[in-house]
Amino acid sequence: MPRSPKDNQEIRDARREEILAAAARVFAAKGLSQSKISDIAAAANLSHGLVYHYFDSKDSIFGAIVDQMIAKIDADLASDGELTAYQRLVAGIERSRDRVCAGGLEPGRVVAQAMMQGVIPDHLRGRIHEHFGRLHRRIAERIEEAQRDGDIEPDADPVELASALVCLMRGLSMRAPDMPHLPFPIPRTDTILRLLRPSSAPQDTRRATPRAARGPNARRR
Repeated sequence: MPRSPKDNQEIRDARREEILAAAARVFAAKGLSQSKISDIAAAANLSHGLVYHYFDSKDSIFGAIVDQMIAKIDADLASDGELTAYQRLVAGIERSRDRVCAGGLEPGRVVAQAMMQGVIPDHLRGRIHEHFGRLHRRIAERIEEAQRDGDIEPDADPVELASALVCLMRGLSMRAPDMPHLPFPIPRTDTILRLLRPSSAPQDTRRATPRAARGPNARRR
């Protein structure tokens, strides 16, 4: 029985993900500049020709990994209008931390490694720069809103707090899957949140409850 167009698309999507996963391993091990399409094909157990059927160059493969990183971070920050700004921050940190703790090779690690090596093509460097600028602004705006709600220290600079939070979370994404026994643990969510909360505020980091579920007259903490 011939495969349906949907079956064929699923096979193509799965093969593309296999190539990207193999490329991430190769880039992490050898560095972007020293990696070749032949290395990626070997890591994926595919022929050169099949890899080129999906990607026309090593740079296009790396660009797809950049897209993966951006999509994962955007998903971490996905908004729920029923949550307070502080609860949305908590949810975003938890999602990002959960991904790191789950193991595997994070696209953010591969991208950060290439950035430190200074080998990212100009057009991709601009895309990454724009993404992190947008990420920083979104977090700063969310912090400002939480400050107005009384959930974050009101006298702190939201831009500085956003910078600290972005740097911390990007540092978590660099945790290497082949170094599981580091002499220190990944910080808990409540520890990360101590950077944001006023010292007098209760440290409640439970999974956020929608605002509607608390009742229309419930006071924000």
